[in-house]
Amino acid sequence: MWASLAVANGLYFSFSVFLPPLVEEFRWSRALTSGALSLSTVVQGALAPVAGLLVDRLGPRRVILAGVGFLSAAALLAATVRGPWELYLYTGLLGAVGLVGLGPVPMGVLLSRWFSQRRGRAVGVAFSGMGAGVFVTGPLAQWLIGSFGWRAATATLGAGALAILLPLVWLGAHDPRPRRNERSAEPDEAARGIGGVRGEWGSEAPRPLLSPEPPHPTLSGAIGMRAFWALWFAYLFTPLAVFPVTTHQVAFAIDRGFQPFLAASVFGVMGLMSSIGRISFGFAVDRLGGALAATISYGCTAAGALALLALEGDPRVGWLVAYALVFGLGFGARGPIITAMASDLFGGRRFGVIYGALSIGNGIGGAIGPWFGGVVHDMTGSYRVVFLSSVAFCACGSACFWLARRRAP
Repeated sequence: MWASLAVANGLYFSFSVFLPPLVEEFRWSRALTSGALSLSTVVQGALAPVAGLLVDRLGPRRVILAGVGFLSAAALLAATVRGPWELYLYTGLLGAVGLVGLGPVPMGVLLSRWFSQRRGRAVGVAFSGMGAGVFVTGPLAQWLIGSFGWRAATATLGAGALAILLPLVWLGAHDPRPRRNERSAEPDEAARGIGGVRGEWGSEAPRPLLSPEPPHPTLSGAIGMRAFWALWFAYLFTPLAVFPVTTHQVAFAIDRGFQPFLAASVFGVMGLMSSIGRISFGFAVDRLGGALAATISYGCTAAGALALLALEGDPRVGWLVAYALVFGLGFGARGPIITAMASDLFGGRRFGVIYGALSIGNGIGGAIGPWFGGVVHDMTGSYRVVFLSSVAFCACGSACFWLARRRAP
């Protein structure tokens, strides 16, 4: 799972490295170009509940394998882009389908089935692969672009992703839960019973030996809970705080006079810090609780956005490094925290579809974020409003996590 998330997310977030050469070659606006990433997150949010249903019915492995095919095909086809509609089709649609298959829904369900204790740590370690992928892919993509052009770069990354992910997922993404027909198994178990007590319909009803198993939450039951909507809005506010910054960070650094490879390398350092942050905050969930861990991570994100705000008036590399370090620590940390909290609150046979419904918020926020950053720059010639709004959305997201806490009995 770690390696699969590394390759998939490294490929996805490398879009910020491809943004400047796309704008330069086609003379598109930054809002139009980054809109492809916005479409991608719209599709991801819309398909997340579908992915949850498929995971519950088919198992995570098949869904993840399908994601490998779509994501690799999207990167390979992106090398043929000639107009905006092709970019939107390949990156915004096909790539999104692939990322849903390789994303938090199937991976989160798989992790919840493997680990019943200390899920925060398990999810944090697994999801740290996302940051490691960004650390490697960002500078690699920039080197490929500088050496061979952006078309050869995206084709190379797509072919490499297919070669790495296909055997990795085929061999490694196994579901520990025994296969069975859940619809027929549950009545059979009730009919069999334990201890020979007759049920209402003449069959033997079960007699618990120790204590009855708590009921598995359903989607309709989860939607009626305050915690569900608190996590939903946390998923909405988080990409609004993060994606406008990460999508345009390389372009912003180049605008401030830094060399493209340096800008991409700083982007990679941010990814490395993200790996450290995901693991650290995964442990923090188990020790401090999800709300406090999330609040600290949002503080890191806000501090990174303020470092870029300072860079606008004082273009020294120190601010760029400070951004990479502190923003990177918080980058992606909320995903493992939400996964751990949601698994604790809604874990069960329908966790896949519930987690997919939660991810709709992430899709909406992620859809607005990249496009918002481009529009602000096109209208004002600056990203100042983007950085200030990132701080505000961090505060909103933090409040949501406190509202989602499990109440003491």
